[in-house]
Amino acid sequence: MEPSVYKNPSINLFGLRLDEPVTMLTDLLVTAVCLYAYFRLNRLPLKGLVYLYYKHFFLLMGIATLLGGVIGHGFNYALSIYWKIPGWYASMVAIALAERASIFYSMKLIRPMYATFFTWVNLAELLFFMVTSVVTMNFYFVVGHSAYGIMLVVGGFQGYVYYRTHQKGSKQFFYAVGWSAIGAIIFLNQWAFSRWFNHMDIGHVLMALSAWHIYKGVQLIIAAPDDKSPCPAAQSRRLQNLSLRNYSESTAINPPTFPVSLRPSFFKSRSST
Repeated sequence: MEPSVYKNPSINLFGLRLDEPVTMLTDLLVTAVCLYAYFRLNRLPLKGLVYLYYKHFFLLMGIATLLGGVIGHGFNYALSIYWKIPGWYASMVAIALAERASIFYSMKLIRPMYATFFTWVNLAELLFFMVTSVVTMNFYFVVGHSAYGIMLVVGGFQGYVYYRTHQKGSKQFFYAVGWSAIGAIIFLNQWAFSRWFNHMDIGHVLMALSAWHIYKGVQLIIAAPDDKSPCPAAQSRRLQNLSLRNYSESTAINPPTFPVSLRPSFFKSRSST
């Protein structure tokens, strides 16, 4: 069958033509989850690279799915195909930020040369997929970048953190990777229940579940109840609960081990700046 067979039929709403209405609504479901996560995280008095990367991952992914739903599906008939590009680019930058956050989060557990290498790879693959998707105007490159970023990079680094520390937040990313993998398989094989709930609709619902688990994972990373967590935010919070004497003894025994060239600020209380 041709892919067009699987598209939702158009409807007229108050005299306004709306294409792929269910696909647009499920896209907006992802938007709702991502923007909820962004605003919840934005309320926290924290800053630093890992926190900022994850927070803006949700913001950009929310914008990407909003543009994708409204411009890419609902009203694309009134626009050219090139109007899809802003949503594609927002999505790819969002995935790249999630990758970079996971790389930086695991930095204390890996060699500095590996962190440097994957940081450059992160930039190179983003540029490659951005250029390729526009040259070909093929959405499959956007899907491929998302699958690579979430399943291999984010899943790989968070899996390594969990293997080394059993950090509960990293475990949540396993669920996110699982939902993303199932969604990618369904999308690529174009499995659908009907024209009114097709492979894109199923993929969007699973994408929303994936985003929710990433949000829960980020929450646990910030809280970091596990004493083995590599996250400097967790270490900072535990030190703040100690007396001044214990704090001094702890920092003397366990000085920071990040290499100077790759020493991110991570999470810091705004009150300390």
